[in-house]
Order: sequence, then structure tokens, then C-alpha cells
Amino acid sequence: MMTLRGAEMRFSGIFSDVIRSNTLLARGHVFLLAGILALAVTFLASVNPVQAQGITSVITSVTSSEKSTEEPAAPGTTSGEEDSDHSEEDEEGAGVFGAMDEFSDEAVEARDVFKSIIQEIPTLHDKMLATLQDEGEGRGLSWIGAALVDIAISIVFGFAASTLLARWGRRQFANMYRADVYSRSDKIVYLLLRAILMIVGVALFFLVAALMYLLIGSGIEAANETAMVVFGMFALFLALRIIWLNLLVPDAESHRLVQLTTPEALGLYRTLLIGSGVSLVAVGFCLWMERLGLPEDAHKIALIGASALSMIILSGIAIAYRKVIARLLRGEPAEEARVWRRVLAGSWHYLAVIYFVIAWGISAVRILLDLPDATGLVGAPLQVLLAAAISYAILILIIDKLLLPRLDTADAQSKIAEDLQRLEENEGGEEADPESTMAQARAEAAEREAQRSPFRDLFDRGAAILVLFGSLDLLAAMWGVPLAGSGSLIGSFIEVLLVMFLGYMAYEAVKIVIDRQIAKESPAEQDEEAEVGGAGESRIATLLPIFRNFLLITIVVIAAMVVLAELGVNIAPLFAGAGVVGLAIGFGAQTLIRDIFSGAFYLIDDAFRKGEYIDIGSAKGVVEKISIRSMQLRHHRGALTTVPFGEIQQVENFSRDWAVMKLAFRVTYDTDVDKMRKIIKNFGKELLEDEYYGPMFLAPLKSQGILSMEDSAMIARVKFTTKPGKQFELRKVVYAGLRDLFEKNGIKFAHRQVTVRVAGEGEENGPVAPNVAQAAAQAAAAGAAAAGMINEEEENGGGGAEDQL
Repeated sequence: MMTLRGAEMRFSGIFSDVIRSNTLLARGHVFLLAGILALAVTFLASVNPVQAQGITSVITSVTSSEKSTEEPAAPGTTSGEEDSDHSEEDEEGAGVFGAMDEFSDEAVEARDVFKSIIQEIPTLHDKMLATLQDEGEGRGLSWIGAALVDIAISIVFGFAASTLLARWGRRQFANMYRADVYSRSDKIVYLLLRAILMIVGVALFFLVAALMYLLIGSGIEAANETAMVVFGMFALFLALRIIWLNLLVPDAESHRLVQLTTPEALGLYRTLLIGSGVSLVAVGFCLWMERLGLPEDAHKIALIGASALSMIILSGIAIAYRKVIARLLRGEPAEEARVWRRVLAGSWHYLAVIYFVIAWGISAVRILLDLPDATGLVGAPLQVLLAAAISYAILILIIDKLLLPRLDTADAQSKIAEDLQRLEENEGGEEADPESTMAQARAEAAEREAQRSPFRDLFDRGAAILVLFGSLDLLAAMWGVPLAGSGSLIGSFIEVLLVMFLGYMAYEAVKIVIDRQIAKESPAEQDEEAEVGGAGESRIATLLPIFRNFLLITIVVIAAMVVLAELGVNIAPLFAGAGVVGLAIGFGAQTLIRDIFSGAFYLIDDAFRKGEYIDIGSAKGVVEKISIRSMQLRHHRGALTTVPFGEIQQVENFSRDWAVMKLAFRVTYDTDVDKMRKIIKNFGKELLEDEYYGPMFLAPLKSQGILSMEDSAMIARVKFTTKPGKQFELRKVVYAGLRDLFEKNGIKFAHRQVTVRVAGEGEENGPVAPNVAQAAAQAAAAGAAAAGMINEEEENGGGGAEDQL
């Protein structure tokens, strides 16, 4: 009996200390509450009360309901008419001052409630003792000690059952742990399975503890409520431990998904675990008071104190680990991080502390006014973060296991190696080296995975966007402002974001697919030796950019139409107006329509492709860019010409199938023509057998004999057929080779000569006068220069106006 009396006195002392500390805490935060209320008034000053949503509507609902009950409708008017009149008056007159008046009334009410609670504090101790004695069913306060003993015994049995299950699970799932785990999906699978097993252990703990208490408990209702609260808080603490353990993974660095060192992960894990335990004790105490029906004023003070304690703990953790979290937000390497990442990494802890303080203040106001969504605002970001981490892990697991299974895992590499080895055996070759086969298998697996990496990155970004939107909606719901499905402008905005998300995913997917195909169809490397007329890109590579732009524009237009429809805009007149505008454009822009249709038919006829060298009469060059109405030609001298398709009358393509090169040179009259022909024929065979130049030929080098005979030389010519663009590189080789061969075989090139005969020279008239000889020399030089210019123009293809730029 003395022991029970001592326990009663100690318990009463604990209650007295708690109430005393809560009273001091409440008094100390009066001024902070007043400041928060002032900030809220300022915020409401810019909000129209008729369209207020979420927090403001919840706060103002109390006063509006009271006014609606106190002020009856006027005689002769219906409630609908009165509501419509009031709504019109509110829209016209109620603005900044109306919102301030409404919230000031509620602030006064909250102040009065807080004062009344403070005045009741001296009597709370006696009320609580009386409540606890009444709940003892005639046993006074002795039931508390007996209940605590029974609860302790039940917890021991629950922990024992959970420990046995954990040992069995470690033996069963020991083979799933691999220190050399490769992919992130393997890490997530291991952590999820471990978390599920541990959660089953927590459920077993709660079940065994509850059953054990039912067997040994006193049967008092208050004791049962106390036991359920304690068991629930213990189970919640163990669940939080499981979440922190599998999120930070301080015990297995190889499976850690967060980029933390082991000391950082261990320190953050312990800090969060201690903070969670302290906060749960405070929350459990408040829940226990509520379940036992203790005075409401004491319950409110306890809730405000628990929220303040959570605010202090979370603010301390944010400040203590600000550098670690900043590194995670900034990413590695820090120099390549984007500006918004660097700004967020440097200021996130300030934002977090400000949020915790404001959330605690609003929570305190809601608790005092008995408004909904009053508790959990301080720890809401942490809960949302945990839910987001779990959701993102599950989405990543779906991507890596179902949508895009990885192709570079150890199993995939082993299968590729087996296929390679089987292929070698079927071909009858020698047995391959296992190491070289495995290296080739790893290279092929990495190449296959690289083909999927753009889509994997796209799905990862999509998962991150979905988790971000879901987290924002969950956080808003905890604040009493549900974003999705609220029927307000914010709800429509969420639907708009969803449409934009789907449009973004479709846009990026189409872009990745077509860009990859364009890169596959484009030539791997540009031929620097091909001056003009080189082989262009394939036909599909020419058409794909236009098709891509068409698809992307279609996606953007459809997404924009759906967004406008979600915002309440009637898009039917837009379609009708677009038809009228299109008809007007069709009549007023006939040239544009002609260009578009001409280009479409040129592309259908495959008249030219991107990268080909063409001549359309008015311009010539390499096709560098093709749009919906024009194309751009890059001249071999650098000029860029934009040509509308409607202006093209004919197309001369130098890059199709083959190119014939004919080379002329001058030899003296004493040249042995048969010998020259044999030399050219043998030289052509040597070029065909060459490893580098041989594949360029489509027809060998041949002699065409003597083309013409001039005053001082015979004009000989050779020709050869090559792939488009290779004729210029081979021209250099042919000229250089023929010069060397002719010099070795005594065949001489004829130089241009101009013979000037002066009347009387060498005859009986005597020597020629000096001035006559000088004039003859000048005439000979002019003739030679003129002949050189003519030949140069012939070599340049006529020397058109466009070549003189």
C-alpha cells in the first residue's frame, strides 16, 4: 500500500511538472502568436474572401457559420436570392478590409481562448487528478502503477517475438545480400524486402504485446487505453526506425542510395531516431490525455507544447546537418551544379526553420480555435519526404524491372558470353579465351544499355516529376488545402500540370526516337577531301527532321488546346476561327502555299537530300537545311543561299550514283601514243589494287587517246568513274602519278608557246628595229596571258557569275 501511495505521489509530481512547464511555455509564446497572427492578417489582405481556399476558408468558416445562424433572411426573400445578393456585394465591396475584419475577429477569439486557458492552469492539476481517480473505477491512482507493470511485461514479450522473427528472417534472406550489388534496382529490392520483413516484426510485436496484456491486464478501461497508446507509440517508433534505417542504410554502404558517407549516414540516422522518439513521447502523452478524457484546456496546452518540441528538434537537425543536405541538393561536382541548385543548397536550412516556426504558429492557432487540420503541420514535410522517397523507389523499381530492364547486369553479360561462345563453336573456330569473350560480352551489354539510357533518363525525370506533384498535393492536403479535385483554380492548375507533364513526356520521347534515327542515318564522318558532289544523307534522314517538327508542333498544339479546355476556355470557336484564318491565309499567301506543295513533291520525288550537292540554275551548293517552304544551299566557296521551293525549275544533282571525271593534258608531237596508252592502263590497274584508293573507283582509269591537235601540242584525255565526291581526291592522285610515269618513260608535256613572226626578220631587209622587237614581245606576252585565262575559265566550268563571288 505504501508502494502504491509512493507511486501515486511520484505520478502526481510528474503531472505537476508537466503542467507547470507547459504553462511557462504557453506564456512565453504569446508574443510569437501575436506576430504570426499579424503576418496572417497581412497575407489575407491580398486575398478575395469570396474565392478563398484552404487555410483562409477553414479559418473563416467558423465566423461565417456563426453569422449565418445569427442573421436570418429578410422577409420576402429566398435564401438563394440573399446568397446571390451577398455574393455580388462581397465581390464588389468586400476586399482587403473585409478579410482583415474577419481575421481580426478570429484573432480576438483565439486570444480570449488562450487567456481563459492560462486562467484555468492553477485548477488543471486538481482536475487531472480527479479525472485519473475517476477512471480508476474505485481503485484511486493505484491502477496506474499496475498498468505500467503489465505494459512493461507485455512489451518484453512483444520484443522477444519480434527478435525471434528477425533471426529467422536473417537466416532465410542472408543469400540475398551481396556486397558487390550492381544496379539500383537490386539495391531497392533488397531494402524493400528487408523493410517488409521488419514491418512484419513490428506487427508481430504489437500483436503479441496486446494479447499478453489482455491475459495479464487488470481489465480497467483506462489501463487498456493507456496500454494501447503505449503499444501504438512503440510500434510507430519501430516503424520510423525501419524507414530511417532503409533510407539512410548506415549498416550497408554498398546498398546505400543516398550519397552519404558512412559516418554521415550513421550520425543522421541516430539523430533522427532520437528526435523521433522524443517527439513520439510528447505526442503519445497528448493522445493519452485525449483518450482518458482529461480536461480539454490541458490537452490543448500539451498539443501546443508537443508541436513546439517538434519544431525545435527539426530546426536543430536542419541546422546541424545543413552542409550535408546542401551537398546532396547541390550534387556532384559542385562546379557544374545549376544556379537554382546552388541557391537552394545555400539557403534550404533558413527556409526550413522559417517553415517550422510558421507551421507551429498556425498549428497553435488552429488548436486554440478547435479548427480542423490543426496537428501535424510541423512534421508534415518530413512525412511527405518519407512518402516521396518510398514512392520514387517503387517507380524506379517498376522502370528497371518492368518497363526497361537493364541490359548490362551480370546475368545479361553471362547470357551474351554464352551466345558468343556458342557462335564460335558453330563456326568451327578455335576455342575462344573466356576472358576475351567476357570482355566482349561486357562491351556489347554496355552498348545495348547505352541505347536505352536516353529513355531511362526520360522515365526517371517523369518519375521525379510525378513524385514532386504528388508530394506537393500531399503536403497541401495536410494543411487543409487539397490541390487535386478541389474544383478551384488550384485544382484546375494541377490538371493543367498533368496535361503538360504528359505532353512533355510525349514530346521528349518523340524527339529521342527521331533524333536517334537521324544520327543512325547520317554519315558517321564527313569526308574532308570531297570538295563538292559528295554523297549526301539517306532519304529518311532528310525527311525525318521535317516529320519530327510536324509531330512536335502537333503535340504542343494538342496540349495547349487541352490546357485551355481544362481552364474553362471554350475551344470550339478557336477551331472555327483557325479554319477561317487558314482559308484567308490560303487566298492571301498563294506563294507560300506554292512553296510548301512544291517542296513536298520534290521530297516525294527524292530530287535531293540533305548533304547532296545540287545545281538549280540560279544557285548551287550542298543542301544544308530543309524547312517546310525553303532550303539552304552552301556553296563550295562558303556562300549560303536560301531558295524557296516554288522558285526551283530544275534540279541537277551531282551526288547520285556515280561521278565521271575527265582529265585533259598536253603532250608533244613526238609522243608515242601506244606507249602512253599502256602506261595509263597499267597505272589504272595499280590504283584499283590499292587498299585505300581502289574502293573509290566504280570504273578504272582509261585513256581516251588524242582528243585534238593544236599548234604546239596534242591534247590527250583520260577518264574514270568514282563514287560521288571521291573524284576530286582521285584527280590529284592521277595527275601526280601520270607526271612521274611520263617523266620516267620519256614522255614530255607540251608547254604553251606563242610564235610571233615579224615582217622582214631574217631576210634581206636587214635587222629588226628595237622598238619593233619590243612591240612583238609585248604582243606575245598578251597572247599567252589570254590563252591562260581561257584555259582557267574552261577548268572552272565556264566561270559563271556566281563563281566570281
